[in-house]
Amino acid sequence: MSTENTQQESPDVIADSMNELRQIEIEGYEQAVKKARNALFWTAGLIVFWELFSMYRTYEVFDPAITIFAVAVGGLFVGLALWTKKKPYTALISGITAFIAYILLAVVANGMVDGMGGVAAALFSGILVKVLIFINLFRPLKDAKALQQAMKERY
Repeated sequence: MSTENTQQESPDVIADSMNELRQIEIEGYEQAVKKARNALFWTAGLIVFWELFSMYRTYEVFDPAITIFAVAVGGLFVGLALWTKKKPYTALISGITAFIAYILLAVVANGMVDGMGGVAAALFSGILVKVLIFINLFRPLKDAKALQQAMKERY
């Protein structure tokens, strides 16, 4: 009788152990994605702050068009950060693409206004912050992809 109970419980114990291990693995993925989500929130805040700061420093007034642009770009990154809860990999790829597009837009705009000096300024000002943002968005891509796949399998 005890042999039958052991044989019946054994597959359940193994399945439970596998489920626990999978849950621990998913929690690790979620931690990496959480760091990327925070990087997207930081990106939003830094973009809004620096756009408004440089606008005020340059023009000494708040231009509504630049303010709307800064808030819209910041809102885009906040939206992407929130989207990491549903589609982490897709949101991170979109965030990387949006950040590259933002940098390229700044290069073009500054190049049109200040020539090559503006291009260099747009590329190299805040380079450390840009590199840190890219690192924090690229590093968790593998975990985000695994988490998104696990979320897909779960539902």
